[in-house]
Amino acid sequence: MAIRRISDIFGGRRHLLFSGLLLVLLFVFLLDLLVIDHIFGPFVYFYLFFTLLIIFYGIYPLYVNRRLTRYYWERTKRHRLAVIGLSFIIFLVAVAILGPFLTQDPTEVDFPNKNLPPVGFSAEQAIYDRNTGNFITTETPGTWHHPLGTDDKGRDMLAMLVSGTRISLQVGLMATLIAIFIGLIMGVVSAYLGGWADNALMRFTDIMMTFPFFLLLVFIVFIFGPSLWFIILAIGLTGWTGTARLVRSEALSLRTRDFIMASKSLGASDRRIVFRHLIPNVLSSVIVIATLSIPGVILAEAALSFIGLGDPTVTSWGLVLHAGQRSLDTAWWIAVEPGIMLFLTVLAFNFLGDGIRDAFDPRSQV
Repeated sequence: MAIRRISDIFGGRRHLLFSGLLLVLLFVFLLDLLVIDHIFGPFVYFYLFFTLLIIFYGIYPLYVNRRLTRYYWERTKRHRLAVIGLSFIIFLVAVAILGPFLTQDPTEVDFPNKNLPPVGFSAEQAIYDRNTGNFITTETPGTWHHPLGTDDKGRDMLAMLVSGTRISLQVGLMATLIAIFIGLIMGVVSAYLGGWADNALMRFTDIMMTFPFFLLLVFIVFIFGPSLWFIILAIGLTGWTGTARLVRSEALSLRTRDFIMASKSLGASDRRIVFRHLIPNVLSSVIVIATLSIPGVILAEAALSFIGLGDPTVTSWGLVLHAGQRSLDTAWWIAVEPGIMLFLTVLAFNFLGDGIRDAFDPRSQV
């Protein structure tokens, strides 16, 4: 009975079209993986999947409900810190997209120019004198060829920060979307079906919540390897519990409302009730928790890289921080610059999340 109701819940033309495109994408992925021999990397298919997800369940609902979208945007604009946060996030997205075309290769080594300070600063460097066979200490200024300086291997700090921006946004957005998607499905199905299904799903959620999130994340990455792919999946597959409980709580209160009971009495299907009434009424809370979850995900990836469990093949902020801790006394900028970027990014998402929460709260006076 419960299985039949689940199949009825997740029907609909838009959802069937999305499912069909998803099956096509899965077929192409398997064809590329097993037959064509990896023309595209897994992240390309990841991007395509999340692009479809955002178009069908993000952009399209905003376009259909333009009046409501305009209303919430006007309320969000009154929260000045949220506008500042959104502006910085847009800047980060532009840097992640355009930066790789405008900067050097972050892995390119310029060893003669190692430990160069940023423009406007100078630092002492020990240079080997072949004539005397001794090291001579000189004051080296920053150059515009490396405006933010270089690390202890001569790699350009600006290029590494740009690469770190792209990696952080990838991990933050993808892992959060995975967690939100799982949490939304678990919460809605649990609340709407009730009975043994609700008990089973919530007990499983409780079991997942008993494990320390970061330790579980470290264990998964340690077992399967420090690949960025596994880091995203690990964060997404372990970070959905809070969303599931929040969605279930709100869906339980909505399930007994008059408009839900009226829809049932008029013969509305389970699918229509869930997608027309339940999910739209919990989306505001889901959007808020998603926005506020992204900085935590970014910090989790940075922490993994900092302790040596990050993907060594990509240049992330945490990896740069890990490298910079060894030379804080002589090359402070190696650790300070990615630290500032992490701080500003987390602050921007928190500002935006607070603004969206106030905009969706009818009791707020923003």
